Amino acid sequence: MKKNSPIGILIVLAAVAVAIYFLIPSFNYYSKSPEKREEYVRQNPAILKKILNLGLDLQGGMRLVLEVDRSNLQKGEDKDLLDRAYTVIENRVNALGVAEPSIQKQGNDRIIVELPGLKDEAAAKGVIGRTAQLQFNLLRDPVQLENALNVIDNVITGKAQKASPLDTTASKDSAIIKQKEQQNLAERLFKGTETDTMKDAADTAKKSASATDIFQPTTFKGLLTVLGDQVGVKDDNIPRVKEILAREDVRLALENAGLGGNAFLWSHDTSMIQGGIYRVLYYVKASPEMRGDIIKDARATIDQGGVQVGNAKVDLEMNTKGAHKFSSVTAANVNKFLAIVLDSTVYSAPRIIQKISGGRAEITGSFTMIEAKNLAIVLRAGALPAPVRVIEERTVGPSLGFDSINQSFKAGIIGTALVILFMLFYYRISGIVSIIALIINIVGVLAAMAAINATLTLPGIAGIILQVGMGVDASVLILERIREELRLGKTVRSAIDAGFERAFTTILDSNLTTIVTALLLLWKGTGPIRGFSVTLILGLLISLFTALYVTRILMNIFFQKNANKMSI
Repeated sequence: MKKNSPIGILIVLAAVAVAIYFLIPSFNYYSKSPEKREEYVRQNPAILKKILNLGLDLQGGMRLVLEVDRSNLQKGEDKDLLDRAYTVIENRVNALGVAEPSIQKQGNDRIIVELPGLKDEAAAKGVIGRTAQLQFNLLRDPVQLENALNVIDNVITGKAQKASPLDTTASKDSAIIKQKEQQNLAERLFKGTETDTMKDAADTAKKSASATDIFQPTTFKGLLTVLGDQVGVKDDNIPRVKEILAREDVRLALENAGLGGNAFLWSHDTSMIQGGIYRVLYYVKASPEMRGDIIKDARATIDQGGVQVGNAKVDLEMNTKGAHKFSSVTAANVNKFLAIVLDSTVYSAPRIIQKISGGRAEITGSFTMIEAKNLAIVLRAGALPAPVRVIEERTVGPSLGFDSINQSFKAGIIGTALVILFMLFYYRISGIVSIIALIINIVGVLAAMAAINATLTLPGIAGIILQVGMGVDASVLILERIREELRLGKTVRSAIDAGFERAFTTILDSNLTTIVTALLLLWKGTGPIRGFSVTLILGLLISLFTALYVTRILMNIFFQKNANKMSI
């Protein structure tokens, strides 16, 4: 096929049309103000997959440096720790919906996360760094809770420790009588409804006013309040209760009383009761019945028929192993409470009414839909193998990004203008042909990046500028070869054909060696280096097409009627 044939011209026109088609969504998006862009995205959510994304340095966003904490790990547990943490964080970041995030490992303990265009930095930090250890723990019965409270009271008041109800006595009848007395005490202490949601907690607190009389202000019990089936702590008393539970002598006393296998956990939610803010203090079996590895899926939904109608919740679907385990646990513990614990906080503790064999559960609480979605993301991605902490945080404002774009745009305009002036002055009409091919080249690079939903960064712009220079260099090689052929007395048409054919090898070698270098940078490089190399590779591939095909067609079109007046 001849380079100036109608088919060749149609191929060039089709390539230009395709490039413009892929750039239209980006033009429609970036031509709007930032406020109108958000509305445009709400109306056209798929547009983010069609536009040329801007990197952190151009549109602002967040950069986090995370460090994996190995301090509490046992020997051998840190095998492939960074790789496992990287996988979990990558899954969480991808689920956030940020366009073209960058996640890189650094050294043996650090992970760098870049989130261009991020709006809610606090929510992102919570999702990315959350340990998310999900557990299902059985609540201890009232007798065991009452005994634990007595042990703590004895420690802080300096009294001798009373015998645990778990101890056996010489008389079986005496043990039975003692157990009944403690059960009666527990019934008085925890008299109320059969729900842990505390929707009727205010009424229960009024009805149980006589039960609270056994709490003395100078005792640990005096800091607690009966809330339905559980005990709660008023907001003012929470620091004091935490301080007591953290005491070493309290911990040792509970262990000596045979209660070391249990734990006190706080509720996730607070409740407003009679003008006061309360948080439930749960007493649970320390070893969980199930862990978060049983989760197959987690989705945020709206509660349609539960006790918190209209509130957001997280529906859990368990895998085959988890469904079987959940069925066994619920069958063996009917009428007991099962706490859903996330990062040592109880989100809900429903009563097990009957065996549950469907492999489904839910986490309820005072969630907004955004909070429920973020929690579902964390649960789906899985728990981090070890805690991570943010050791560096940097937020790039949009204004800085706009300044970078403006300065880059000015630099590009000035550089391109100088190249155009040089080509027009030195090569005249042939220089116009090279400039047209150069414009097609730049449009093609941007269109290719938009087509693959790539991200344009400042290093990427540098790659485009470098590719522009190499494109001009290719045009200079071709035009100088044509001049040499003309000096040898060849016709214009023969000189053009010979010039392109003889310059082809040099241009191909130059571009291919640069592409190989860029591929190595893409393979081993990180962050800005990868952005630079991707842009450069696309630019050089398109430059080969424009320099050796498009430019040749344009040259033949320009000079086919004025072969003897070629300005070169």
